[in-house]
Amino acid sequence: MITENTNIYSDSRGYVSFFPQMRPEKKAIALSDNEKAIFEVLKAKKSLPLTILKRESGLSNKAWDKGIKALTKHKLANVIKTDSDLIVELIS
Repeated sequence: MITENTNIYSDSRGYVSFFPQMRPEKKAIALSDNEKAIFEVLKAKKSLPLTILKRESGLSNKAWDKGIKALTKHKLANVIKTDSDLIVELIS
C-alpha cells in the first residue's frame, strides 16, 4: 500500500522510507606506483601530448602501457586522437 507520501511504503515488515539523496559512496581507487607516477604528472598539467607524458613519467614501455591502460579503465584519464598527435586528458 502506498501512502500519500510517495517516499514511504508499507509492507508486511512495517514502513520503509527511501531517501533518493542517500547514494552509496564511491570507493577510492587504489593506484599502483606506475599509475600514480602518470597521474601525478597529468594532474599538474590536466592535458598533455602522450609522448611528453610518457617521457615525464619516466616509466619503461611495459610499465607505461599497463599504467595508462589502468587509468583509462578507471576513467581517470582519456586518450584523444587529433590530426597530428595523441592527447591524454585528466577526467575530473
